Amino acid sequence: MAKRKTASKVKTKAKFNFDVDESSTKSTKRSAKKNLKKIGTGGIIAVVCLLLIGVVGGIFTLKYFTRNDCFNLLGKDEITLMIGETYVDDGIYVVSFGRDISDQVYIETNLQMNEQGEFYADEVGTYYIVYKVDDIKYDKLFTIQRIRLITFVEASEDDVVVD
Repeated sequence: MAKRKTASKVKTKAKFNFDVDESSTKSTKRSAKKNLKKIGTGGIIAVVCLLLIGVVGGIFTLKYFTRNDCFNLLGKDEITLMIGETYVDDGIYVVSFGRDISDQVYIETNLQMNEQGEFYADEVGTYYIVYKVDDIKYDKLFTIQRIRLITFVEASEDDVVVD
């Protein structure tokens, strides 16, 4: 049996050198106009209709996939506590494009936090917890955040419990 020879690959380098002159530009324009006439207004109308159908279909598809999306605080959004009390955060529930992304939420706050994860303040005042998420919908497309206000007040004589 004879050995079969394989074709060897031939490498070539092609150089293209175009000189654009006024006559070739006019020729290209005439050709484009001819092709546009061949398509006619019926073809243009068909292309526009297909584009509109695509856009409307895309909008309905987006609405369908985002119908249950939310960015909601759990618990109250305004809380009043006495100095010395602590606050355990209720958290937040976030759904983006049908996925629960609550674990991607991060907070910014001017409160202090102890080892148990409870928030507290040493001075009377109003403090905040800002909830943000690094997500295309709630951060890139729309900047959405939720804020919980926590007011710490002095304990009054009526609030003191005597054993």
